Amino acid sequence: MTDMKRFLMASAAALMALAPAASAQRSIEGTYNDPKGYVEITVDRCGAAQCGTITRIIRVKPGETRFDRHNDDPSLRGRPILGISILQDLRWDDGAWRGQVYNPEDGGTYRAEVRPAAGGALEVKGCVAFFCRTQIWPGA
Repeated sequence: MTDMKRFLMASAAALMALAPAASAQRSIEGTYNDPKGYVEITVDRCGAAQCGTITRIIRVKPGETRFDRHNDDPSLRGRPILGISILQDLRWDDGAWRGQVYNPEDGGTYRAEVRPAAGGALEVKGCVAFFCRTQIWPGA
């Protein structure tokens, strides 16, 4: 085998090895509903990251209001839920979009892992220490 053939075969093998890693980063941009159908969240670029914002209130959860009344910061408890960024600073890292998720139901912000899921849904995992909770957000 000539040196040129070896070089071409090695180059092709290297490209094939890199292809899965490059294609593994899948887009999460789109519109989703929370699992119980209370709000619609739109995920889009925000600078170099991805963010998810509440873009529509479908229905108000029983016993709740349209305001961020559970926020850990008392000065933010009067702000409307509509427009709040609940997925923040998501960046691609080691097979998932990683950043933070804000939960308006308890006012806490948690470490997040987000991945595309089957059927156009979004898998959202929020963690504090070693305790995690995963939700599937169906596409809207």
